[in-house]
Amino acid sequence: MAAEREDPLPHLNRSTKMIEDKDRPGFFKDYHRAVRKALTNDQFNEFSKLKTNEDRIRFCFNLPAVHDIDIKTFFKGKSEKEALEKKESGNRCFGRKNNLEALKYYSQAVVKAPVPSGKYWKLIKESADPKKMTMYAICLANRSAALYHLREYHYCVRDIDEALEHHYPKPASTDVPECYVEEKPVIPELAGGRNERFVSASKKIDIHYDNNMGRYAVAAEDIEPGDVLVTEKPFAAILNRQEYGNHCQKCFKTTKAPIPCKKCSSVLFCSVECRQSSYFHTVECPILDLLVGSGMSINCFLTLRLVTQYPVSYFLDMKEKLTEGEDLKETTNNKDVYDPSDFMRLYQLVCHSQSRTAEDLFHRCIMIVFLIKALKKTKYFDSKGTGSSDKISDVEIFTGTLLLRFLQIVQFNAHEVSEYILMGPKTFDGAKNESMGAAIYPTLALFNHSCHSAQCRYFSGNQVITKAVRTISKGEIVPENYGQAFPTKVKTQRKADLADRYWFDCNCEACQNDWPMYKDMDSSTQRFKCHKCHGPLPVNTDQVLNPFIKCEKCGEQTNILSTLKNLQNTEQTFRGACKEMEAYNLEKAEALLIENTKQLDACLYPPYRDYHLTQEAYMRVCLCQGNLRIKLAKAEE
Repeated sequence: MAAEREDPLPHLNRSTKMIEDKDRPGFFKDYHRAVRKALTNDQFNEFSKLKTNEDRIRFCFNLPAVHDIDIKTFFKGKSEKEALEKKESGNRCFGRKNNLEALKYYSQAVVKAPVPSGKYWKLIKESADPKKMTMYAICLANRSAALYHLREYHYCVRDIDEALEHHYPKPASTDVPECYVEEKPVIPELAGGRNERFVSASKKIDIHYDNNMGRYAVAAEDIEPGDVLVTEKPFAAILNRQEYGNHCQKCFKTTKAPIPCKKCSSVLFCSVECRQSSYFHTVECPILDLLVGSGMSINCFLTLRLVTQYPVSYFLDMKEKLTEGEDLKETTNNKDVYDPSDFMRLYQLVCHSQSRTAEDLFHRCIMIVFLIKALKKTKYFDSKGTGSSDKISDVEIFTGTLLLRFLQIVQFNAHEVSEYILMGPKTFDGAKNESMGAAIYPTLALFNHSCHSAQCRYFSGNQVITKAVRTISKGEIVPENYGQAFPTKVKTQRKADLADRYWFDCNCEACQNDWPMYKDMDSSTQRFKCHKCHGPLPVNTDQVLNPFIKCEKCGEQTNILSTLKNLQNTEQTFRGACKEMEAYNLEKAEALLIENTKQLDACLYPPYRDYHLTQEAYMRVCLCQGNLRIKLAKAEE
């Protein structure tokens, strides 16, 4: 018997974080471990010399150990019995005029009720017998009554339409009144208008390229606090598993009266239109619970979604355009329109394949092999979903190369999609921003990081909006923040986290100058701005004897008495903004916070505690303009 080889897994920490869900362990971890242990040193050396994703996928699929797994379709189906039980519970609540509780039970019944399809659906449609109504139609009709009494007329009429579509008897009068309530638009206008080239960005934004920095955003014009810089729909988005029961799979909006998948009872949509436009779920539906059970990370789910939202023919038609290398300088400097819905814009995002270790690539390849084997059980590659599990076609190899590239792209370019949670109506007490899922925004992905961000981002459904939170002069870099902010995290930890996840050594102004955290900021030491050249004027405000401070940069003297007066005014403005926030007067609070930020920008250089507290308060107000959910205490629910 050959000597047992050393366990290679201690070298896999970095890739494991990106591929496996630490909070939801599943069977993929053991599957990968078994395949890796079965690999000889010679085989691994052979793999490490491979240069293309195609060769890597083909090599891994030919390993006998990758086929020691039984892939089967697995999802939560419908149940007429459970639907009937939930409907009857809803009826009891409705009879007691507890319409909110009735709505909950009726929605559960709608989700569980079988939706007829195929030959059975044809027979039902051809029948005029009202006794042959489907449970699905009955539950929708009952829910529409609860919605009517709750004055949710938009959803009420929609449920009536869907019930009629599924053989619910038409009323004697077919004149259904229009009860739609117009929803207010939540996507603001871009500052200065839409950029003619980068169509998701403001005209005040331009994208440059540098060999060290890659692509990055700069201010094409002066940017003021409150300016809307980006509004962008995702190229692809994935909902967190724990949010399946609350949000639409397609657009991420809260589902007040959910429309279910026609086959499974796990996935919900906010409307029939979202269900019909979700091609991805027709592919993922039969393997959804299999994927969840694998314990794969949300990055892997997003990677799969990048493929399943289009038929394989979509990618085959573009095969000739695709190369594994990319000239980012050329794609940045040319004048072509940067449309974030264009597949090539997604494909050309950085993936740093050349910098990856063989262990990292092998781990990812085994995940891709698993995903391909799962897709072969669906109708993605053929109409029956019965493809051989241990053989792989050229089309499947090609799809695998795309998945492997996407899994690397997602690591550096995905954004968390979030919603703001209030602990009570119109109160910021205890409010927090929580993850809903992840998405790829090809334009927003071009913005580099700074630990002192220039913008905040919030979401309407899964569409992202960013607003400037400080003044940025023309020609300056416009950064965003990758989750590491200097006021709340020490520099060494920020840099370590960024290097581990994004593979760069942060050299932003906050890191270069080791700006202090909130708890260490000294309000008595400030850097005023020279009135002539705007150079920094370090001043200890506790020891000011002469109000005239000489600028070391230009030699001019600045009288800081007016600046000190302005600072006193900003304290009053901030207190006023906080009072408006307490009263939940968001428009007034936003106006005061924007004005305060402008005044502080004109007076001082950061870091300054009051300045960053103003920015933080403004970010919270912005979050209330996007996805918002009120989480009541159990006694109030």
